[in-house]
Amino acid sequence: MLTDIGGLTLSLLAISFTQRKPTPQRTYGFYRMEILASLANSVALIILSIYIFYEGYRHLFEPPEIQSMPMTIIGVVGLAVNLFSIKTLGVHSHAHDEQEPHEEENLNIRGARLEVLSDTIGAIGVIVTGVVMFTTKFYLADAIFSIGLAIFIVPRTWTLLRKSINILMEGVPVGIGYEDVKNAILEVRGVTGLFDLHIWSITTGMNAPSAHVVIMDQSKGQAILKEITGILDNKFRITRSTIQIETYHEQ
Repeated sequence: MLTDIGGLTLSLLAISFTQRKPTPQRTYGFYRMEILASLANSVALIILSIYIFYEGYRHLFEPPEIQSMPMTIIGVVGLAVNLFSIKTLGVHSHAHDEQEPHEEENLNIRGARLEVLSDTIGAIGVIVTGVVMFTTKFYLADAIFSIGLAIFIVPRTWTLLRKSINILMEGVPVGIGYEDVKNAILEVRGVTGLFDLHIWSITTGMNAPSAHVVIMDQSKGQAILKEITGILDNKFRITRSTIQIETYHEQ
């Protein structure tokens, strides 16, 4: 629960940072704070999952006698806290989406949702497991549920972690093929070459490319530029294009 509160606080702080206006030193604004928060939450969840798995595995061979009734009460409290967290997160994420709508859910929001989801499932599991142990004295239920929860969390968190690292490393956004973008530009009539093509994400759903496009007829430069930006926007959901028109390149 403490990890959950810390993760949500970090996510909400990141959302508030993205509402700040760009500065001469931060010309893209503070959108990357969302990705940093997502990365921090992912790492925390993976470490927590490994610890839960370890404890569950250890208790399979040495099942402790657990005070099931206090455990169940704590589970109820945890569930109430998480339901409140879901409501709070929903309000803030809705306001964030209205301000800067993305076509895919922001990684920071996804990380916060995953944090709450895993903790909510954990709270429900604690309640069910507590009732089972109280009524049947089957203490292995605690270990079995702990291992199952860790197995549920890790793959989803790993996917989130990989996407966060990809954005921070300015990799090509997920769902966009580098060669597809390159070929689409080269197929524009009047384009004879393309070099220094780079595609990256500022934050989730906010993709940006830069490229040098070679043409033969300089008088058609603006028309070709307009067609290229239209293709990038409509076909690849890339809206912040920086295209340099060139009339000659050695290669």
